[in-house]
Amino acid sequence: MRQAQTTGSAALCFRHGAGGIATVLWLAGILLVLQPWALGQTTLNQLQQQAEQNRRLLQLQQQRIEQLNRDLANLDAATKQQIQELRRLEAEMTRLERERAELTRQITLLESQKQQAEARIASLQKELAGLRERLSALLQSLHRERAGRYLPLLRAESFTDLSVRSRWVGVLGQHQTDLMDRIKTTVRQLDEERVRLELLVNTLSERRAERQQRITALAQNRQTVQLTLANLRRQQAGRQIILRETLQAQAQLRAELQVLQGRIAAELRRIAEERRRAEEERRRREAEERRRRELQAQREREAALVLPSVPREVVGALQFPVRGGRVAEPYGFQGNDWQTLQGSEASSPIVAAADGVVIDSLFIANLGYTLTIRHSDQMATQYVNVLEPRVSVGQRVAQGQVIGFTGGGVLIPSNQMWFRVIVIDSDGSFRYVDPSRYY
Repeated sequence: MRQAQTTGSAALCFRHGAGGIATVLWLAGILLVLQPWALGQTTLNQLQQQAEQNRRLLQLQQQRIEQLNRDLANLDAATKQQIQELRRLEAEMTRLERERAELTRQITLLESQKQQAEARIASLQKELAGLRERLSALLQSLHRERAGRYLPLLRAESFTDLSVRSRWVGVLGQHQTDLMDRIKTTVRQLDEERVRLELLVNTLSERRAERQQRITALAQNRQTVQLTLANLRRQQAGRQIILRETLQAQAQLRAELQVLQGRIAAELRRIAEERRRAEEERRRREAEERRRRELQAQREREAALVLPSVPREVVGALQFPVRGGRVAEPYGFQGNDWQTLQGSEASSPIVAAADGVVIDSLFIANLGYTLTIRHSDQMATQYVNVLEPRVSVGQRVAQGQVIGFTGGGVLIPSNQMWFRVIVIDSDGSFRYVDPSRYY
């Protein structure tokens, strides 16, 4: 019976321990083979991300260019409008300047005419004053010498002579009076003309002042338009500089994108070649694995390892193997035949799930130590990613005994562990089951 137990233990060791080791080695080999391809995939992803980023930048730059073109078109339209407004203002100012010059000429002419009229009025008024003085003197003389004035008339030799002399005396007085009336009339007409000319001068002066105000307002508007036009031209120049720089950056990005696309194409070709080689390597390793398993099966039939006896009692409940831990990924997640357990920190303690015997201890750089403990003829447990095991092959362990710490490999986080529960059939075959059923 002891020999049967030993043989069963040996079979489990080779089937599970050696087979599990071989599986892990095969997986590690595949990882090593695929590592360059994975690195190449990372490089390809980086190149594709750079290319996508360049495309987004090109799209943003194209949108910016279109916006700049629209801005330039709007600025050009606004500039043309301001130029037209400036020309209109200058034409209006020119017209008003001409009108003002014409009004100034007319005012000058009217003022000259008014001055001439005033000079004529002054001359006539002076002449009228002289006539008035002569007439006054004549009247005074006639008054003093009224009797003497009639002596020539009395000396007339005939009635005809008397009539003639009397008529000429009357004519002489009437001439003086008529002359004064004509002068008064002329003075009145000249004064009216002067008033009319003064009114015309005032009217024309008002019109000239109104033209000057309009010219001043138009000059201010022209200055505003000129400032607006200068601002628009500065904006146009700035937009053109930005557009030129954006076009240059766009051309550079397109050149970089072409280079990236060439690198992506070369990387795709390289990755395809590496995949082909990896596939060939995988098939070769699978063939080697099949041959190795056949040889291993033959060795299992021939080999008989002397191992310590294993407890015959069936394990009832398993202890959670990571102190203070939890289930990070359940059994069967993404097709895995293990349960991923996570401790509270790196190098969390790992304990034996039940009483048993350590039947295998294997170190792989990417996975750390893998410990296998057999608990009965029907059950064993396996612990992957162990750092510095505290037990050795053939050693008995008790449930809850610390057998190591998490964090032995590089592919598994330092606070995690892969945990398997192995059920052994009566014919010596085994299978992995969900550990949660045994906690």
